[in-house]
Amino acid sequence: MKARKRGANRAGRAANATRRRARLRPGIRGKLNMLLLLPLAAVLVIAVPFVLGQIDNARSAGQTALAAHHTREIGGLISELQQERLLTAAYLAAPTTSDSALVRQQRTVDRSAGGMYAALAHGGAVSDELSAALVRIGSLREIRENALRRGVSLDSVARTYHAIIGALVDALRLVPQRTSDAEGTRQLTALEALLRANEQNSLYGMALIVAAVSPETGTVLLDDAAAQADLSTERFVQQADVEHAALVVTVTQGQEARRIAELATRLPGARDPGAGTAFVADALAAAEAQSSLRRIVQDRVTSQITDAAAGRADGARSVAWTVGLGAAGLFVLVALLTVVVSRSIANPLRRLTSAATRVADLAQAELVRVTDTEVPEEQVPRLSAIELSSKDELGDLAAAFNRVQATAAMLVERQAVTRRNVSLIFANVAQRTQNLVGRQATLVDELERDEQNTELLERLYRLDHISTRLRRNAENLLVVAGSRDENKIAGPIELATALRSALAEIEDYQRVRLGAVDELMLASQLGPDLILMFAELLENATAFSPPESFVDVGTTFGPDGSCVVSIVDHGIGMPPERMAEENHRLVQRERLDIAPTSVLGLFVVGRLARRHSLWVELGATPGGGVTARVAIPPNLFSPKAAPAREPEPAAAPGQT
Repeated sequence: MKARKRGANRAGRAANATRRRARLRPGIRGKLNMLLLLPLAAVLVIAVPFVLGQIDNARSAGQTALAAHHTREIGGLISELQQERLLTAAYLAAPTTSDSALVRQQRTVDRSAGGMYAALAHGGAVSDELSAALVRIGSLREIRENALRRGVSLDSVARTYHAIIGALVDALRLVPQRTSDAEGTRQLTALEALLRANEQNSLYGMALIVAAVSPETGTVLLDDAAAQADLSTERFVQQADVEHAALVVTVTQGQEARRIAELATRLPGARDPGAGTAFVADALAAAEAQSSLRRIVQDRVTSQITDAAAGRADGARSVAWTVGLGAAGLFVLVALLTVVVSRSIANPLRRLTSAATRVADLAQAELVRVTDTEVPEEQVPRLSAIELSSKDELGDLAAAFNRVQATAAMLVERQAVTRRNVSLIFANVAQRTQNLVGRQATLVDELERDEQNTELLERLYRLDHISTRLRRNAENLLVVAGSRDENKIAGPIELATALRSALAEIEDYQRVRLGAVDELMLASQLGPDLILMFAELLENATAFSPPESFVDVGTTFGPDGSCVVSIVDHGIGMPPERMAEENHRLVQRERLDIAPTSVLGLFVVGRLARRHSLWVELGATPGGGVTARVAIPPNLFSPKAAPAREPEPAAAPGQT
């Protein structure tokens, strides 16, 4: 039997090697595919980088559109801050001015900042820098309160608001933008210059008001704001589109700009308060008018940049989809042509090859199959006949393969019937043996009750013990046959009782020492099979250990809560190779007709362990011998309930 198994294994390895070599060689379909591989590769080499480039362009343009959209939102908040700064300066410069307009503007700024932060946070577009810049607006509370009390200097107001506005512009990170959208980078650079130019021009309008109150401070602020405004405007004109540059130049050179320049030439003196108040009103009106124009231009430029970037993104995506779908369509068309051309040649050969493989696999599976199942034999596989319409040599080969398949199916069916009949014979013999042993045990019990001779009674006890061992052999045959004796399942039993029952079924039960055994109740369906497992393991332990040695039995709990029963003998042990083979047999399903007869007990133990999902392992005993461990899962046992205690009588009054 071993020789047959080795021969089947060699045949299987040879068949697998043949299939691997066949897979390494290109078939007809593969050769046809190789003819079209070069043009398809050329299409992919050209189309894939182009599509990826267009996708990157779309992503970059989308980033530009998003940055411009954020700039428009933040630009509106900056304009509100500039207006608040201008009203604060006018309120501080003119003592008779009401604070109602200033308070309304402060509330407008707070609402705009809060709404903008919530909107950006909801969209997940708030960077740490932008968040910090928006938070800085809340730090204006102190300077606002001091300004309403007219307890802060104009220079401090200018520096504080200018710092917050500069932080907002920096937080947009318009320059530099890490993107492949060169057009978008240029436009965002121009937009950043426009924001800074508008800030310097707004600061210039406030400087007129400061100069009306403090000529020395206002003059320095005027000169610095004018210089910075010119630089930023020039940088914008260089980077911006012609249309956008023309709009900004129109505002810069328009009527409101000339009016502010004219006011700068006639600053009032410090000794004329009346003239200073009128000058502040004129400067405020002119600055507000020019700020309104600049905000309109800024919104228009930002909107056009956003729309242009979105258009570029849409165009790049459209090109990417068009080229990608075109390349995919070409690839699919070529693949379909390849399939149609090769099908008429490859399909007949593939069917023949598949049929031959199925026959070989079926035969190999029957030779080396290691099924160990207690369910009825599954239906014998039926191999479908090969249908070819061709009348050439391929058709003759298909007819020959159909005969081979029919013969193989008959052989497989005959082997299945043989295995089923052998299992039925085993089960029938086991049941007959059980009946005879039961009758014999009954007769022995009757003789034991009526016998008074001690020596003869001892012999009857030994005969009763032999009957018990015969009954265990019959139960082993039932396990081998794949049958289950449902009449044995009576109810839960204790683990200690199961071990003692197993001891009663072996010959050298006097050599077994029961150690500490946990008080556990086994499940109903587990008890009889576990007794049989323990009996087989104890039989092996006493049979392969010296007669003067003892076999120790004890229980512990594993990390997963399972109960581990250890059966330790101190015999000759097993070589590592043999122990690994036996442990593999305990786990791996194996048919009895290919298993060695010397390991029938372990065969029964392995089948029972797999029936109840138990874990069984053989290990070396320190000092020599074999230790068998059986792990029982927590769902198959429960702690033994403690006996109920009688309630203590209540003490009488005055009694201790």
